[in-house]
Amino acid sequence: KVKKVKHIKLSNALDQAPEKDNKQISNITSEVIAITSKEDNSIFIYDLRNGVLLATFNSSSSEPNGFCVVGNEYFATSQSQKPMIHLYSWKKDQPIYKTPLQEKSGPICSSSDGSYVAMGTPSGVVYLWEVATGTLLRMWEAHYNKISCLTFTKDDFYLITAGDDGIINCWSFDHILDREVSLIRAKNSFSDHSLGITSLYSGFGGSNSRLFSASLDRTVKIWDMVTGACINSIIFPTFLTSIVLDSTETTLYVGGGNGIIYQIDLIQLNSGSLLNNSIANNSNNNSINEKSFTSEIDNNNNKRKTFTGHTKAISSLSLSIDGSLLISGSIDGVCNIWDTFSRQTVRSIANTIKGGISSLFVMMNPIDQLNFNANGIVDNKKLMDPLQPFEKYSANTIERTSVPMKLKDIQVDNHLDYLPTVSNLQIRIESTQSTNDEIINITNQETNSKINELNNTIQDYEKQVAQLKKNIEALTKNNENLKLTNEKLTNQFIQFKQQQESITNKNKNKKQQQQQQQQQPKKEILEDEDDLEIIEDQAEIKRKEPK
Repeated sequence: KVKKVKHIKLSNALDQAPEKDNKQISNITSEVIAITSKEDNSIFIYDLRNGVLLATFNSSSSEPNGFCVVGNEYFATSQSQKPMIHLYSWKKDQPIYKTPLQEKSGPICSSSDGSYVAMGTPSGVVYLWEVATGTLLRMWEAHYNKISCLTFTKDDFYLITAGDDGIINCWSFDHILDREVSLIRAKNSFSDHSLGITSLYSGFGGSNSRLFSASLDRTVKIWDMVTGACINSIIFPTFLTSIVLDSTETTLYVGGGNGIIYQIDLIQLNSGSLLNNSIANNSNNNSINEKSFTSEIDNNNNKRKTFTGHTKAISSLSLSIDGSLLISGSIDGVCNIWDTFSRQTVRSIANTIKGGISSLFVMMNPIDQLNFNANGIVDNKKLMDPLQPFEKYSANTIERTSVPMKLKDIQVDNHLDYLPTVSNLQIRIESTQSTNDEIINITNQETNSKINELNNTIQDYEKQVAQLKKNIEALTKNNENLKLTNEKLTNQFIQFKQQQESITNKNKNKKQQQQQQQQQPKKEILEDEDDLEIIEDQAEIKRKEPK
């Protein structure tokens, strides 16, 4: 039998623990920022309140929107310009799995319970994996162009995707998981944006919430997930890159391409404090209230609320849990922490990140979650959630008989009655280890056979390359011989031309001489004929004279 252990409140644990443990507990309960970059090969974890660097995770250069937390113990990053996903544990600074993909990776997100991970690609295809088994459950064409962002609703009812084609698609998660559904169709599609979409935010309320989208067409649109209508459209003076809302969904923060962050009060938005340009119609023939945020003052002559401090475009925004701090990342490589009331910079994190910031994420310190025992000391002997490397190709033909599950934590004392439970656990662990060893052996055999095949193909290619080199050498020799013969022929041709010209000249001279010789006898004959005519004339004259 397991004796019941009384639960001690966190305040009592802090009072009873020593000072060192109090410092450790205070660090554990703090909020942290996860910062990723495309150029830097690291992921940095900073304390939100004091700006101290808590941890660095290596071997990862993340895509924009390419970071997501998976449950309480893992996180995943899609690698920049690579067909690869890295899976990390908060207890290890190197990736525990490096999963190859069929194509280049893109934005990534996980479900609220960490059971599923979805990723979009530049080709417009969405991949969905089961975390516990690593099974590729589904892949389908969701967009015509590159997928720029995707997210789950808070209740995991919808998977929402958006891309460079300016379209937002809402996919029913039940239909995605249903194997009997061969062709997946979007439940709702929003196509009022004229350019690519850069950021999505799904509000509280799950499938009945509002959806916020930012686009390169300088607008933020607010959608009703139930009716599929566009409620509001806000126009800004620059293209937009990121949006975030506070927990009450009354204040909207929008990051612009000019490095300025805009703050919008959604209550005043509906009351008409912002400039109301016009009322337009969307694709569903529903009226849209178009608001403008392009001027520096509103209708009440109040200066608009902005955060200025970045020199380049904003890449990511996030809020603290209480909404008092706004965290912004920019392409200039600076992370600013702002006070949302005064809109002043509280702290800046700079000169530690190479290149621009690709994504930010604020959360409770996950490096060692709240796992106190009865004495208020952190217990590191905690069972990990199941995790397997993601599959590269789908294996729908293989039926899964069981899914790994996390065993419940059992609090026990030093009594001997719990020994059978431990032995059972050891037996299960040994059985799982044996199955894992078998799987590893099978995978090793398959990899070895593939390596042998690749080596054979490489050898064949090397032989073909050597034969091609020989053929090229023979062809070069033949080419040189042909060049020599060509030169000889050209010389002979020149000589022949010269001889021909000399012969023609000789023939011309002969002809001229012959012509001259022929013309001289003719002249003599003509002269003789003239003399004869004169003599005849004289004879006739004599005849005519009288005797």
